[in-house]
Amino acid sequence: MRENGLFQNRFKGILKDRRAFTLVEALVTVIVFSVILGACYAVLMSGSDSWEANSVRVELRQELRKGMDWILNDLRQAGSASLSDALSPVYGAWYTSITFRKSNGVSNGVISWAADTTKYLLGGSDSTQLQRQVGSQTPAVIAQNISTLQFRRLASAPNVVEVNLQAQKKTLRGKNMTGKTAIAANLSFKVYLRN
Repeated sequence: MRENGLFQNRFKGILKDRRAFTLVEALVTVIVFSVILGACYAVLMSGSDSWEANSVRVELRQELRKGMDWILNDLRQAGSASLSDALSPVYGAWYTSITFRKSNGVSNGVISWAADTTKYLLGGSDSTQLQRQVGSQTPAVIAQNISTLQFRRLASAPNVVEVNLQAQKKTLRGKNMTGKTAIAANLSFKVYLRN
């Protein structure tokens, strides 16, 4: 029995020396962990926004590249005499569409032109689709999210068509790292026409 009492006294002594957390210590612990979690969340969201913005930039560049490839391939087969829209009379002005005839080939030193015209324009429900129309066919969508399509020729180089394409798209959350509502990309290039 004496051993039992000794054990109880020792146990009571241990309990008396132990103190519980105070309310202030508990609040400080909660605040410190809240700050740490908030910082982790901010870093996570920043990384997520950056990832999303970069994936939209890549997508826009791919759309611009598709548009450029189609326009380059078709316009290289056109000649300055085959342009049938406003690019011919006024040099230096920017136009939002282009219509031209492609070459069928050369016979006895004379270029023969296709009967159907090829046209590039912006269309779709919100005019952000780069479309290619051949003859009276339904326009085919070449690229998406194109906000600007411009063509011009200069009097100093009538066999060169300058093309300006701009693309724009919002991220899923509607913002990027700089706080802008949309991400934009542009691409300008020159196409040398056939003589």
